[in-house]
Amino acid sequence: MRDLNSGTNRFAQRESAGVPSRAGIRAENRRRRRRRALLIFYIFLFFAVVAAAIIVSLTVLFKIDAIQVTGTSRYSSNQILSVCGIQKGENLFLAKTKQAESSIQTRLPYIGSVEVRRKFPAQISIQVTAAKICGAVKSSEKYVVLGDNFRVLEIADKPPQNCASILGIALKNPKVGSTAVFADQSLQSSFEQIETALKGSKFTKITQMDFSSTSEILLTYDGRVTINLGMPSALDYKISFAKKLFDSNQIKDTEKGVLNLSLVEENDTAYFDPAVNS
Repeated sequence: MRDLNSGTNRFAQRESAGVPSRAGIRAENRRRRRRRALLIFYIFLFFAVVAAAIIVSLTVLFKIDAIQVTGTSRYSSNQILSVCGIQKGENLFLAKTKQAESSIQTRLPYIGSVEVRRKFPAQISIQVTAAKICGAVKSSEKYVVLGDNFRVLEIADKPPQNCASILGIALKNPKVGSTAVFADQSLQSSFEQIETALKGSKFTKITQMDFSSTSEILLTYDGRVTINLGMPSALDYKISFAKKLFDSNQIKDTEKGVLNLSLVEENDTAYFDPAVNS
C-alpha cells in the first residue's frame, strides 16, 4: 500500500531537521555584511578622532608660552635663549630638546652641563651649570683653555684667572666647543691622572704643570714651590703626599723652593730644597 502523504512528511522532516532555506542564508549574509561594515566604520571613526585630536594638540593646544633658564653660568639668559633654537609659540611636543642641549653646549662652551625639559602644560625648562676649568694649554702664542673631559672652552691670549698654565703638551687643531685631541696619548694619560688626583685630594693652588720632560713632571704650587713628581707613576700617591706636607705646614706659607717627590714611591721620603732668598 502506498503512502500518499509520504512527500509531505519528508518535507516536514527536512524543515524540522533545521536545514536553513536559501532565503535564510541570504538574510544571514546580509546581517554579516552589515556588521562588518559597521566594524570598519567604527574603526575608521576611532582613528579619525585620534588623528583630529593629534592635529588639534599640535596646532592649537600645548603652545609654549614660557622658556625658563635656571642655574649658574657666565652667560645671560638671553644669550642661552638665543642659541637654544626653541621659540615661544612652538608646540611643546615638537620642541627639539636634545638638539637644543647640543646647540647650547657647542655655541656656549663655558656651560658645563645643560638639561632641556618639557614642563606641562606649556613651558620649557633649561637647567645649566658652569664649566669647570682644568687648565690652559700653551699653544704657540695662545692658550687653549680646557674644561672637564678636555672640552675646549676658549682660545685666549693668556690663561684665565686662577687657571693653571700647562706646558709641554701639544694639541691637534683645537676648536672651541669640541673635545681636545692630544698629539701624545701618554701625556694625555698623565694629565688625566694628575687632574683626577688633584680633584680627589682637593689639592688646589696649582698654578702651572710642565710635561716637557716625561721623566720629570713638574707642578708649581701657589707660584712659589716647584713639585717634582718624577716619572709618571703613582701620581695619585705623590700628589696626596705633597698635600699632606703643605697642610701640616712642614713647608711654610712663605717658603719658596723645590719639593722633590720623585723617590717617594720607593722610600716614602720627600726632599725640600728651599730657595736661597725664601
